[in-house]
Amino acid sequence: MKKIIFSNAHIVDPTQKINKLGNITVENKKITSISLGKLNFQNSKDNQIIDCKNLILAPGFVDLKCHLRVPGDEHKENLSYASEAAASSGITSLVCMPNTNPIIDNVSIVELLQRKARKESHVKIFSTASITKRLEGKELSEFGLLSEAGAVAFTDAITAVNNASVMYKALKYASAFDILLMQHPEEKELSAGGSMTSGKLSTQLGIKGIPLEAEVIQVERDLRLAEMTNGKIHFLNISTGLAIDAIQNAQKKGLKVSCSTSPHYFSLDETDIKKWRTFAKLSPPLRDKKNLAYVKRGILNNVITCITSDHSPHDTDSKRLPFEIASPGSIGFESLLPLTLNLIKEKKLGFLKLIELISTNPAKLLNLKAGSLKKGSSADIVLFDPHKKINLSSELIKSKSKNFPYENKKAFGKIYLTMVDGKIIFRDGKFNF
Repeated sequence: MKKIIFSNAHIVDPTQKINKLGNITVENKKITSISLGKLNFQNSKDNQIIDCKNLILAPGFVDLKCHLRVPGDEHKENLSYASEAAASSGITSLVCMPNTNPIIDNVSIVELLQRKARKESHVKIFSTASITKRLEGKELSEFGLLSEAGAVAFTDAITAVNNASVMYKALKYASAFDILLMQHPEEKELSAGGSMTSGKLSTQLGIKGIPLEAEVIQVERDLRLAEMTNGKIHFLNISTGLAIDAIQNAQKKGLKVSCSTSPHYFSLDETDIKKWRTFAKLSPPLRDKKNLAYVKRGILNNVITCITSDHSPHDTDSKRLPFEIASPGSIGFESLLPLTLNLIKEKKLGFLKLIELISTNPAKLLNLKAGSLKKGSSADIVLFDPHKKINLSSELIKSKSKNFPYENKKAFGKIYLTMVDGKIIFRDGKFNF
């Protein structure tokens, strides 16, 4: 097999603090060398040279929260469609949620997903498992067995574990196995029946709202439980300043707590519901402009350390409904890089920060062998132009469903190449499967 040499690339790798011109050699699925500076290479029978002038070369993106709908809801998404959408978006590792049919709460379903992923997907797919059996919030899943089978974390997806006693036991049990729990930040009773953020707009639209406090109450309860048990907890889709402040205070105290958000929460606000209706119905719901700014500040201050796509495909029948009964969620793979790049450019955060947020930090959080370009690492690589202007629109979508709340939105970032385990699976707009 030929060596593949990426020459004259702008290499960005936070694990080595590299942010400069360089060259990377790939052979036998691994990165075999990395050199800095401009060098001249020539194609030969042993080498394939890829000129990366004006392009960033980084570790493939790691998406720690996505809904792949497998098994059970393949009419919304399947692994083949998801794999193509991820590859075209520079995502090389996907971490799927367990709210499938049947629920991923036993070893056989984890193994089923792994078999299907090997057969149908060209990107790497990792499974979470549910904290509680059947997502009912009552009886704990078998953490030890599920972890041994390959579950990389435990979560009840878009449902919070409501019972404090159950969550306490879960954190204590998980702590014994050094397992990460990921919690949806929404208190059940306060959010029951709500579809958007409480306030003037929800009143005008006649839609029952969910108070901001529903998020922070859930977060503060679980922070107390994490402190009691010395457990590790990660909050998904943080969207309010109140919750960010609570998490920041816990981090200062040394608790094992982290959090993530998705680009929707720093790119859209509640007023976008007027335009996009159910396509802008999310869980947690979109917030006001003030809390959108708080999310940006949380990223700037390193309280929020990961950005996920929160890819949530839904078919037409699930979205073309009255707002209150439509399913929450939006397509997210194709907008992950462009919307995060918009934020990076707005706040002048730099490319190291970009790759930390969508590759290195998610991989580190879940102990995945990803998110790095170190010698000997798996050759999971993305090549993109951060300055190329694009229009986000439904035409970009490779997913099976098309519930995308952006049309002709200006952004940056074009993916030129995606490589997984040394194989180029996407290049110049074409798949190589």
